[in-house]
Amino acid sequence: MANHNWIEKDDIIVLYITKYGYKNISYSKSDIAKMIDISEGSLSYRIGNFKAIQGIGNATNYAKLSKIVFDKYDKLPEVELKNLAFYN
Repeated sequence: MANHNWIEKDDIIVLYITKYGYKNISYSKSDIAKMIDISEGSLSYRIGNFKAIQGIGNATNYAKLSKIVFDKYDKLPEVELKNLAFYN
């Protein structure tokens, strides 16, 4: 799989998954990876980006776009973030 050019919408989806998991959506990890056109491993890595931003885990580096998305959307209520991630 070629390098993926991450866009804001991709990171909004991953931010939602990082915060709320898969329980309130009808998509699996595999579905999300296909939706974004990445591997499941890349999805896990990007989730790690958001955890690193929050100071969780061992990672210390994260994508600049992930930080921008986190700062812009992290405080949204779950329903609003879900709508941005999956319905817009």
